[in-house]
Amino acid sequence: MKRNTNNYIKEIFHSVQFNKTCHQSNLKKLKKCYEQTNESDFWNCFISCFKVPLTFAQRHPRVENTLEFVAKFAASLYSAINDNESEEPMCPFLSNLFEFLLRNHSAKDIGVRFRVCHFLNMLLNSMGDQAFIDDAVCDKITASMMDRLLDRSPKVRAQAIFALHRLQDPTDEQCPVIKMYIFHASKDPNAMVRKAALMSMGKNQSTLQVALRRTRDVDEAVRKMAYEFISKVTVRSLTITQRDQLLNDGLKDRSDIIKRTVQNVLLPSWLRHFNGKFISLITALDAEIGTDVSVLALDSLFKNTTLNTLIEQLPIDKETKLIPMNKLSSETVLYWRCLVKYVQRESCTEELETILPELSMFCNYISDFLTAISTQQTETWVNHMQKFVLLQLFEIVTTYDLSDEVGRKKLNELIRNILMGNYWTEKLVECAVTHLKNVIPDVNSRLDTLANIISEIRLPLKETITQTQITEEQQHEINLKRAKLKVKLLELKEEEYQAIQDKQYLKADGLKNQINELNKEIVKLSEKPQVTQTIVNEEIKEKSDSATMIKCLTIICTMMQSVTSLTPTLKSLMQIALDSLDHPDDKVHILALKAVSICCILDRELAKQHIMMLFLQFSLEQENPDIWIVALKGIFDLLLLYGLEHFDILENVPDNTGSKSEKSRTKLFTDTDTEVSVTSLRKSEAERGNCNFIKIIAGLLDNANQGLRTVAAEGLCKLLLHRRITSSSLLSRLIILCYNPVNDSDFYLRQCLTGFFDNFVTFVPDAHMLLEEAYLPTLQILCNAPDISPLQEIDPYEVSRFILNLTRLETRKPGGENFCAHNSLVFSILAEVLNTESNIDKETLIKSLKDLHLELDDNTSKKNLQEAIDKVMEMIVSDKRLVRYVELFTKKLNAPNAIDVAEDEDTEADE
Repeated sequence: MKRNTNNYIKEIFHSVQFNKTCHQSNLKKLKKCYEQTNESDFWNCFISCFKVPLTFAQRHPRVENTLEFVAKFAASLYSAINDNESEEPMCPFLSNLFEFLLRNHSAKDIGVRFRVCHFLNMLLNSMGDQAFIDDAVCDKITASMMDRLLDRSPKVRAQAIFALHRLQDPTDEQCPVIKMYIFHASKDPNAMVRKAALMSMGKNQSTLQVALRRTRDVDEAVRKMAYEFISKVTVRSLTITQRDQLLNDGLKDRSDIIKRTVQNVLLPSWLRHFNGKFISLITALDAEIGTDVSVLALDSLFKNTTLNTLIEQLPIDKETKLIPMNKLSSETVLYWRCLVKYVQRESCTEELETILPELSMFCNYISDFLTAISTQQTETWVNHMQKFVLLQLFEIVTTYDLSDEVGRKKLNELIRNILMGNYWTEKLVECAVTHLKNVIPDVNSRLDTLANIISEIRLPLKETITQTQITEEQQHEINLKRAKLKVKLLELKEEEYQAIQDKQYLKADGLKNQINELNKEIVKLSEKPQVTQTIVNEEIKEKSDSATMIKCLTIICTMMQSVTSLTPTLKSLMQIALDSLDHPDDKVHILALKAVSICCILDRELAKQHIMMLFLQFSLEQENPDIWIVALKGIFDLLLLYGLEHFDILENVPDNTGSKSEKSRTKLFTDTDTEVSVTSLRKSEAERGNCNFIKIIAGLLDNANQGLRTVAAEGLCKLLLHRRITSSSLLSRLIILCYNPVNDSDFYLRQCLTGFFDNFVTFVPDAHMLLEEAYLPTLQILCNAPDISPLQEIDPYEVSRFILNLTRLETRKPGGENFCAHNSLVFSILAEVLNTESNIDKETLIKSLKDLHLELDDNTSKKNLQEAIDKVMEMIVSDKRLVRYVELFTKKLNAPNAIDVAEDEDTEADE
């Protein structure tokens, strides 16, 4: 009977592995067999078959089908407890199954550990939504899976996370499962585990904060899961800042997968929360603070919405095609602007005409709004809102076709009024001046117009009325003139009488008109004016207050971006910028620096003349990082455009006659370089009469200000990428900067450095050679870092693997030299291992061998390599882990065409 039962169960297990369609029928057969067979006999037969799929770690449909069938069978024997007060004991089979799984969860074989956790997850998920299990069993499962969360295999850790999914309690702040989820989502080095934690953990405020941080994870799969997690949380659980940051990061992510997730999952879920009301969504994002984010979000959502729906939500008067003034708010005008631009992009001319009036009418609308807000006395926040609305209205103006001459003249007048008026913002000035290029296409005319406006802003004409008393002589002349007119009046009256007598009525009528004119003149002279008034236009003193200079310099900076050469008009305006460099207001100073930099971009000789002025900004007594950042951006623009040679900044060729390299290298740093301030660098270089500009800039990589550090890194990356400078030492600094934990929160810097290295190895011909030179010095810096330095937190092996991955053959520039950096690096690494005086961690070097991809063709090199490996083996023979690393390298060396060594083998070597 036992043999028959065993065969019967084996047949069922064999049948269910092929597809799931037969599961239900076999489930009934196995359940009937269970009821008719002794408990112990059934268990022994069952477990002997169940152990087989538990030993397969590889993902295979047959294994998955079998395990799923077993989970269904076990769950069918479980009776769900509907009454919480009842204490129905768990059936013996299910108790034995849990005991078996928990007894074998720590098996030596990785595959078994993986499958135990995997099946436990299947089993718990199969037990129904209202299932209960004994507290004792629950505690045992939790304790066992907690152990597996510390497993060396990431695959096992991930499955343990899934297995604990139904044992968490998000409402309990002290829930141990939630705490472990938070830890692994935040700290686990493997992306698969972090993703599993995000996928499994319940929703509460603590897990939400973790998900928010994981939206900036280095792995795109983790970021995607974080956004999906957040999409299931109500939007009101997030602050406005968090909402804006989420959308800004997601919609601008370099990964298309992340962009699509935000566009198709997160944004639609938020819009549904507001019942599809776009203006309500803009309100939730704060139109004034999150303008750019709101625009991106609306552009994304518009694509999946019909035009009729979009137009219906616009609160516009159908007759005037304008939003009534009482409905004009930050949200409605921003929605209007985005909708107009979207409809225009889609070339829907008819729909556009329904939401926009003619240009002349719209200019009058803006002028009326400008007049209304200029006469009102409002609170600061209202004033800010009105200026925002004005800017959005002008953004709508930029969408118009300017073929209408009347409308174009109206727009020209409107721009002039905005620039001359007191109701403006920097963004509004930039928008108006930029659009003036379309209104006045001729460059010289446009520049003259703007120059006149700047002149009128700084030197407005003041009307003065002068009053003068009448002298006695002047009064005597008036009396004499009046007497003469009276005598003439009498003569005319006599002539008139005679003409009437002679019946010459036409002549009499003409004389009558002359008499009336004389009477008026006599009356006028009879009045006694006390004074005479004269209106004189007088120029007041040239204005140089902060507000005036900010407006003028903003106009100058914007107008210069639409020209290609430095005209006489611009040269005269540049003097305003130069004079403003001493202005006490830092904002004016910054705009003046920007204006001078743009002028230098337009003229080679001016660039040569004023670049030192930009460097001197770093020696200001009151250090302002914003001033430094603008100066630094200007310096990088000039160096990139004209090259170092134009400014006589020659690369220092190291005096190394024994070097075999035909190409020179810029020696910017040495291993003994210490941190020094920018000011001290400037002074020391000035004393030698040779200002090493690049060294000054590189010193800013260690500056405490994050913005300045980021701009310096970005600029140096551009110089390296465009081959304006060449330096392996600088590459070493940038690699360390990328891994420095101080920069963990600088998302833009990390993206910049990642993008730089991807492009550097692809487009710079000697990139591999430079990275090879930077390899050992980089590890040397990390190993020499002081105990209190944040560099101590960096794993040298991660940096080593990063450089080695960059120098793989696949990353070479297409058509470049057939240079394999790893062929040289392998000997450098082995030599460093054998060097007893080297302080680089031996384990890091030896572990890095397995990341090398060699292309050794000559027998001499192979022989030398084998000799070096033998010497290293003799040195480390007592350390089994290091020996294992060398064996993995040798295995890879002997099978060059094989796929990389399996992850599990690497993991075992790490143990």
